[in-house]
Amino acid sequence: MYELPEIVEREYGRCGFSAAGTVAFGLLDEERERFGGWLAAGYGAGLGYLERSAGYRHDLRRLFPAVRSVVVTLTSYRRPAGVEQAEGVPRIARFAWGEDYHEVLKRNLRRLAEAIRRYDGFGGVKGRAVVDSAPAFERAWAVRAGLGWIGRSSMLVHPRLGSMTLIGLLLLDAPLPEAFEPPVQVPDGCGGCGRCVEACPTGAIVAPRRVDAGRCIAYQTIERQGVVEEEIRPVLGGRIFGCDRCLEVCPYNNRSGQPLMPAGAGLEAVPERLGITAEEWRRMTPEEFEARFAGSPLVRAGLEKLKSSL
Repeated sequence: MYELPEIVEREYGRCGFSAAGTVAFGLLDEERERFGGWLAAGYGAGLGYLERSAGYRHDLRRLFPAVRSVVVTLTSYRRPAGVEQAEGVPRIARFAWGEDYHEVLKRNLRRLAEAIRRYDGFGGVKGRAVVDSAPAFERAWAVRAGLGWIGRSSMLVHPRLGSMTLIGLLLLDAPLPEAFEPPVQVPDGCGGCGRCVEACPTGAIVAPRRVDAGRCIAYQTIERQGVVEEEIRPVLGGRIFGCDRCLEVCPYNNRSGQPLMPAGAGLEAVPERLGITAEEWRRMTPEEFEARFAGSPLVRAGLEKLKSSL
């Protein structure tokens, strides 16, 4: 009879994930303190949902009261060579080249939950699929699950997959075995490297592992209400949705033979979305946008905001 960590190890790849780890539920009090300090320093860019959830993000029971164990998954969105945007077209962050990852990851997490229930003793397990749209410290949970460390860019870095990954959590009411040993924590592998800090177009990485969200191009082009601020516009560099610069320069994302997005992940790039020119964007109507980008993360920003960044 298999225990939960063994089941997860057997099944995560079949459900479209690149890596997974299992840990017991617990409070992330230290992360709550760190997050509170970050907000107090004014780096949250006035994002109200962060302020409102600051007091309970450390406690997953707010999302699933019966939680006893947490399965943490990583999904690489690294595509094969040749799957790129054309030169000179407005840039879209790589995570947004396909369907909205929030829905894709939740679907795959539910697949994993169903796979777990097929094992003896786990047929009645209940749970909840959680992604970064929910108030949880998903990166801290990935660290606790032995899936990497927090890099200087504040992104999770997996030693094999790099930092082009998406995190999912599966909260379960199943306990871990009494003899379960917590995953070995991955040591910080950044060393003296500061390429992400140096490469950030706006200087948003104000200190190692501390980002001023208000200066981040991803915030400005996706999260911010209204158009990009005037002081940021000169350094957009053609970006209209997100920014991959800190990922592009990270040594952990630039090694030969790195694993690609797993088969069945559901995050394949949609080619017709990658070559749209600036002029085509300017001429695009709301009806055309809806038809071409239904189910895409770009819907979150909306056509007018995208156009305003050209």
